[in-house]
Amino acid sequence: MTAVHDGYWCEVVARSPDAAGEWALGGYGAATPSLALRWLRGQARRLSDALDPLPGHGPFPVRSLRPVAPNAPNPGRVFREWLVDLRYQETQLSALLDGRHISVNAGGPDRVGGTCDADVYYSLSCRPIALDFLNDWRSVTPHYADA
Repeated sequence: MTAVHDGYWCEVVARSPDAAGEWALGGYGAATPSLALRWLRGQARRLSDALDPLPGHGPFPVRSLRPVAPNAPNPGRVFREWLVDLRYQETQLSALLDGRHISVNAGGPDRVGGTCDADVYYSLSCRPIALDFLNDWRSVTPHYADA
């Protein structure tokens, strides 16, 4: 069976096993691996700005932000570091072209819904949308009844 790719499905998800929740934060159907990575980079920037805001670059007053210890869990920092790791993104681009799934994941303790402290895991992922070439409706030759 030969598989062909009909685009790439990208998504951003937050999960918390402790809080028994999973939240879809966004999804995108990309036509090419390059467009998929561009979308993932935009989402990584959105997550890093929300989870680890840089002083002076967001809605929070500088005095309200505190540095996080280098060894403390910091999902925002993980996504910010992935954003500038172009060599690794090239590896992920090759993986997509080869038909493999890619992801960037980070997590740590957080306050969920203002009511409980729980571990929350964030995931940026992309997978090729594979079509079964032998069974795909677009590859079937139409048959007409004889008159």
